[in-house]
Amino acid sequence: MEILNFTIDELERWFLMLFRIGSMLMVMPVFGYNSIPALARIAVAFLVTSVLFPMHPEMQLTLMPGVLEFFAVIIREVFIGLSIGLVTIFIFTGVQFAGYIMGHSMGFSMINTIDPMSEQNMPLLGQILTMLALVIFLMMDGHHFLLMAVDESFVQIPIGTGALSDKAIQGFAMLSADIFNIGIKLAAPVLVTILVSEVALGIVARTVPQMNVWIIGFPLKIMVGLVTLSLALPMIVYVFQKVYRGWQGDVIDFIRALVNT
Repeated sequence: MEILNFTIDELERWFLMLFRIGSMLMVMPVFGYNSIPALARIAVAFLVTSVLFPMHPEMQLTLMPGVLEFFAVIIREVFIGLSIGLVTIFIFTGVQFAGYIMGHSMGFSMINTIDPMSEQNMPLLGQILTMLALVIFLMMDGHHFLLMAVDESFVQIPIGTGALSDKAIQGFAMLSADIFNIGIKLAAPVLVTILVSEVALGIVARTVPQMNVWIIGFPLKIMVGLVTLSLALPMIVYVFQKVYRGWQGDVIDFIRALVNT
């Protein structure tokens, strides 16, 4: 096949691949951040589609008998792309949740900043942990895995196939629940030390009623939380790396669950 010498069938396949890839990249980590201009993201989608298209010549697509049928296939491809893209971003949502519960326990619940990547309000600790997780993600070639997952989706789910099976729904629900599991695992050291400090303050308040525990407790929780976070940072990085390796298999399993059987 020569460049710009496409048949109608090949053009249909190329555009349907573009819709799936574009919808995936628009919500995936790294590629889907609002800080990246929309035009650049569209250009990346065109580039990835052009690279992957000749790698899947085995995909044969029956010509659509009408516009409505072709539009229905477009909706299916966009749905598949968004589903896979959302699953890939759950790991970072878990990190943001960890930052939120850490900040809330330390008394930072009212301190929000604008996240430069998503351009949305985010708790201060959530933004710090997300930036750290993103650096680790890139160091572990997470962006390469995302592109591999895009390619794997066409191996497992050829154009025009795929469905939201019971297995896929169950997988999506389990991965959504993992947001809370990831958050609790990452925030556990800070939560435990804050809990211990609050218990200690409660004992002090009972034994020394004259002491104003509220005035002492607020800065104490901040200090204890920040010190614990700095000391536990290597462990948090290790836990994130372990979660990331398991997350890779979960994403591939979800893609396979979308196969229309």
